Amino acid sequence: MEKEEINLLVAENQISMDFDSLLTQEESIVLPNTLIKPVNTDWIKDEVLFVVVRAYHDEIVKNMPDLLLCGKTLLDWVLNAGSGCERKVIEDCEDIMARVRSISTSKQIIAVFYSDTPLFDKASFNHFCNYFSSRNMNFLKLSRGFIVKTDFLKSNVAIAQGASALDDKSLMVADSSKTLNLMSSILYNKILNYHIKNGVIIYGQNTVFIDADVEIESGVIIYPNNILMGESIIAGDVVLESGNVIKNSIISNNVTIKSSYIENSKISQGEVIEPYSRIIGEER
Repeated sequence: MEKEEINLLVAENQISMDFDSLLTQEESIVLPNTLIKPVNTDWIKDEVLFVVVRAYHDEIVKNMPDLLLCGKTLLDWVLNAGSGCERKVIEDCEDIMARVRSISTSKQIIAVFYSDTPLFDKASFNHFCNYFSSRNMNFLKLSRGFIVKTDFLKSNVAIAQGASALDDKSLMVADSSKTLNLMSSILYNKILNYHIKNGVIIYGQNTVFIDADVEIESGVIIYPNNILMGESIIAGDVVLESGNVIKNSIISNNVTIKSSYIENSKISQGEVIEPYSRIIGEER
């Protein structure tokens, strides 16, 4: 992450825009992992209320009202970043600070983000929270959202009006077809890399599409031109030959599927599904 060239003084009330120390903890190629001090994130789930503002953009709402990116809505992607925390969704409004101030919560910290930043993930959320906590800050402004101590929010009418903010790539706004295409590509590659790292063999990666909620066990072989959608489960040692569409289905161990369409179904262990089969709502 590039450092922001922001040279603002830290005010007495600890409203800070100094991000020089906001570093991403990555694996070191020099130091063994045993010498890298892990960042503690256990406190976040107990102390932070994760609030997502439901944002709307005219182009997206008009042309793609039920838009999914890799099987999830924009809102669900952002909510996923706060998994483990108490979460709340609110509607956007002209005075979002006042709206957040009206929320009743026992949590010590409120973290506010927007539903139009689907690249925002748990790692980024944890980094922001730990930065906020380690500096004992009252308010941390981000390019799309903020983190604030609840007591400080309740006692201040105006907070950091017009202050500069961190322009973090994970907070990129989905405000056009162009950015949505870019985000879809980024999320798609993250999903593929996740499965490859877990031992799935994927040939012709540019022609294989996998939704975010699809579960695939190690040892599965996926050939080009496969689409795996919804909450499908692909068990170990399955071979998906070219040309399959599998949606919300369970594929058991040692199954081979050839150029077929399978939806809301379960395929039993060891089955061979011959080409051009259409299986909907069945158990085989």
